[in-house]
Amino acid sequence: MIRDIIKNKYDAPYLSWKKIPKPVRDMWFGEFQKEFRWLPEYSTRIRSNFERRGATRLRDMFTDIRKSGQRPNWIGEGVWADLSSAWATPEFIKMREQNKQNRASDCGGLGSSLHTGGSVPHTEHRRRLKAHLGREPTPLELHTRTHQHQADQQWVDEKSKKAHDDFLRVRESRQSTGEGSSSGSAHTSEYHTWSEVVGGRQRGRVYGMGSQAFAIEGSSYTSAFHDPSGAEESVSERVAALTREIEEMKRVQAREIEKMRKAQNEMQAELQSYRAGKQRKKDQQEQPSADSEDTDDD
Repeated sequence: MIRDIIKNKYDAPYLSWKKIPKPVRDMWFGEFQKEFRWLPEYSTRIRSNFERRGATRLRDMFTDIRKSGQRPNWIGEGVWADLSSAWATPEFIKMREQNKQNRASDCGGLGSSLHTGGSVPHTEHRRRLKAHLGREPTPLELHTRTHQHQADQQWVDEKSKKAHDDFLRVRESRQSTGEGSSSGSAHTSEYHTWSEVVGGRQRGRVYGMGSQAFAIEGSSYTSAFHDPSGAEESVSERVAALTREIEEMKRVQAREIEKMRKAQNEMQAELQSYRAGKQRKKDQQEQPSADSEDTDDD
């Protein structure tokens, strides 16, 4: 939905989400509001989520465009010329190279951070695990799902393996000593133990869980340390589910409309054929035969 809004409303060479003037982002959010409804108390959180996801969507779209080198049809020629010029400046190239180095840099001597999730977001992995397990997945289960090859059970990198091993070691140590045995204690919380082991949040994310840290913090096994942002993720998931349902309804409706149009065209063709045949019979009946003409002459 946010991607569609960007494509339909992008009319100036904004290099990033932050460069888009607030009145423009307000207008884009207004388009989002036309499609969804929510309780007033969720407005601030949903707007925050819209901003965060919008920045990610626009960045990913620009990355794909620069890789292809082709102007997409949703960017006008004039805007494309301005964007291309900005992307070619030494300042922008330097910034891109620095960001690339940061992403590929050695993480604590353990190599670059990788995962096996592909283009499937952590939100979807969590949803699938929840459906399979019949409960919320733990951070360790989500991490294993997205960082271990299913074919040979090998970790994608040393960092993911170390996080797994360190977590098990810390958890077993605390369980053996009875540390934090009371219900809801931070020491026995799967999430808080995991977060502590991997170094907590980095730019709003916890390693191994992506942005799903918000939702996991709001789940039952960490309820004593509930983060209000969890409600944001929950609402976002409901919005996403409703979006999928609406899109499916639109597809079904489109198929039904197409069937009706096809049936209508067939009926019109049959009606025209019937009328043409009827007219031919009428013309034949009205046309005098050669014998009758000879009789009249006699």
